[in-house]
Amino acid sequence: MTRILLPLCVVVVALNSHADARRPETQHPISVSQLLRQIRAIKYTHTVDGYQIKCDRTKALVWGKPIRFNANHPQDSEATLIDLEKNKIVRTFGVSSGIFGAGFMKDGQRLNIESGTGVMIDLRTASEINYDYYFDIEGKYEECPDFKGQSFLRYSR
Repeated sequence: MTRILLPLCVVVVALNSHADARRPETQHPISVSQLLRQIRAIKYTHTVDGYQIKCDRTKALVWGKPIRFNANHPQDSEATLIDLEKNKIVRTFGVSSGIFGAGFMKDGQRLNIESGTGVMIDLRTASEINYDYYFDIEGKYEECPDFKGQSFLRYSR
């Protein structure tokens, strides 16, 4: 009887630990110091005035002013979406006003760039989503225990 129960218990424990690893709230194994090194190592077309890392540590948004100043649009900002698992830039977005912050949405599929006009990004396609300018973000950002280095704002709000 124990010959049957012991292997069965081992299988159940293995399946349970595999299921835990698939849960979205499970933290990504990359350390925060590694994430910050990755963010700093990338060559951006803009300054680094702020960034926000997704709770699962798979993506980050980094924003700032363009390095090449455009006299026709001096208020422009840029934001770069980074895939931290692949350590590469997914896309850089031009924003027509200053960026005050950003937040990944609870649904895990969208990212909101807080600017004068507001920009919503679809994380699956890395494209901008048209939405109502008055979209209420209150309580819609993902929630996770803060970790050191999760976000950075050069200029406080």
